[in-house]
Amino acid sequence: MSVTLFKAFVQGMTDYITKHNANYALIETNLNYLLGMVTGQSGGDISVPVGLKEIFDRQGLIGIGSYDFSEGTLTGPSYNLAVSAGAYWSGATGNFRSKATATSISMSGQDTGTYYVYLDSSGNPAVSASPQTDTIRQFDWDNDVHIVSAKALYTGVSILFDGDDYADQLTSVARAKSFNKVADRLEEIEQLLSAMSGFYAEDPDNHDGLDFYYMAGKVRNDSVIYDTVAGHVTLADDDTNYVEVDPADGTISANVIGFTSGLIALFQVVTASGAISTVTDVRTWALAGTGGGGGGHTQNTDIGTTSSTFTLNNDAAGVPTTDCQLEVERGDEDNVAIRWNEATDKWQYTNDGANWYDIGSAAIDLGAQELTKYVPIDDPQEVWTEIGRGVSIDWEDLDLSSFISAMQGCSAVVLRVFFWDSAPGPGVNVQFRKKNAPALPTLAYSAWQDEHDPRTIILGVDVDLVAQFFVNASGADTANLRVFLLGYFEKVIGVGTQDRTFTPAAIEVAAWGYEEINQADFMNRGLVHYLKVVETGGLVTGTYDIEVFAKNTFLDEDLLYRATGIDPAVVFEDWLPWFHRDADETSELHVRITNNDLANTGTYEITIKAEQFA
Repeated sequence: MSVTLFKAFVQGMTDYITKHNANYALIETNLNYLLGMVTGQSGGDISVPVGLKEIFDRQGLIGIGSYDFSEGTLTGPSYNLAVSAGAYWSGATGNFRSKATATSISMSGQDTGTYYVYLDSSGNPAVSASPQTDTIRQFDWDNDVHIVSAKALYTGVSILFDGDDYADQLTSVARAKSFNKVADRLEEIEQLLSAMSGFYAEDPDNHDGLDFYYMAGKVRNDSVIYDTVAGHVTLADDDTNYVEVDPADGTISANVIGFTSGLIALFQVVTASGAISTVTDVRTWALAGTGGGGGGHTQNTDIGTTSSTFTLNNDAAGVPTTDCQLEVERGDEDNVAIRWNEATDKWQYTNDGANWYDIGSAAIDLGAQELTKYVPIDDPQEVWTEIGRGVSIDWEDLDLSSFISAMQGCSAVVLRVFFWDSAPGPGVNVQFRKKNAPALPTLAYSAWQDEHDPRTIILGVDVDLVAQFFVNASGADTANLRVFLLGYFEKVIGVGTQDRTFTPAAIEVAAWGYEEINQADFMNRGLVHYLKVVETGGLVTGTYDIEVFAKNTFLDEDLLYRATGIDPAVVFEDWLPWFHRDADETSELHVRITNNDLANTGTYEITIKAEQFA
């Protein structure tokens, strides 16, 4: 670099002022250039001394946050990309650029594509659709959604650590500790790792053929620590071997099946032609699942605890929000569990892993009783007549179903029997029994007197109200029989009752749709005297309908209850009593809810109060 000034001034020159001004301009330009190099605003050896050039031995940004910017959505109308202050060394070309303040670059009007951030001669960042001299970063721009993404350093540009980066290395947030030297921090990391990383480490220098050698180690089983001395296991040839440690006693073993549940995996070793081929280190410090070891407890090693209380979610604080549950693994079958539901403040159980029910809402055994009452017939009906007949070949049916009205069944009937024969004798009679009764009737169920001495018989009947009789006549057409029904004993079942409050899980119904749900653990029959429905989703404005059926087929012929056109903004309550029965005998509430809202999903919670019958 050289500067040439005009010095040949002579007496009588008329343009000396112009020549002086040219000299001053040249001096000023070169002084400003020198000032720029001194202050770092332009390139050149003077701006970066030889020592720093040795440190900055490659092209790069000085400081990890130098000329950085954030990805994400930019805000209109200018859609400015905020580029932080920074410093940059171009490497071989000798350009040093810097800027002490942040820069805003507008992306407004830029087409979608890849853009490049470069620096001008004064260190100011700018963007271009193609790489320029001193390009430092690149990114993708989506003009439709105004998003910056895929930010990356431009090819050849590195990050050159500065003082701030070095200072950051001296502080550990995780350990809340500061160090004087980076070496001190690395030393502490190595000390923390050495104790654990050395346990059961591979000892490759001693491997011999198929003998796999390992270092000594420690393993924890509950409160017991086991020491394993250094040793070896012999592997299977031409196979993949799984080396593991038993936390119960520290024993090392190998197999070709796979890592064993309850043991801690160490290495996966492939062998070939009598030698160890590859070794994959899979050691971990803790073990989850069945078994124990690193986690501090081996399952199946105890049967209880000496503590009177076992607490789930032990670190919870403030308002509780997390449900806690105990679950049973059942293999191929559905898991079962109990849980505390924080949303409803109730204990619940599931028998299929999907449907949850409040504990205490199960079907109640009310101790159903069966009683009888006698129903007399004021004008007894003649239920059978036989005139001039002979001996019965087999027992004959006496069907009383058309003469008896007993909704819950009949246990016995009272018959008035008139029997006579033209030649009465000891073996001439008519016998009665319950249909298909195993034993022959006794004298108490027989009539053998003449027609002027009728017999009253109390006789059991089957579920179809059928009895049987057998005529023992003295001849082919000598016997005569007339039977009257005086009354019967009707069964009375289910006198026990129990008050029930039933609140099943909320039912979610899509817009302009319906859901048919079989809610378990309700009751087979009872008197409902209160029904409440609340829409809890808060979005629906259209009405809804609720229907209850006797069967899970949801047919109109089985309809028990219906309410339509219900306003979701108001809590629906109905005190009108109605009789509920589950014809399927599954103790379920067969309910259909129809959401008449065209746009929004509804959530409906049902509460029923009833008197449950046995």
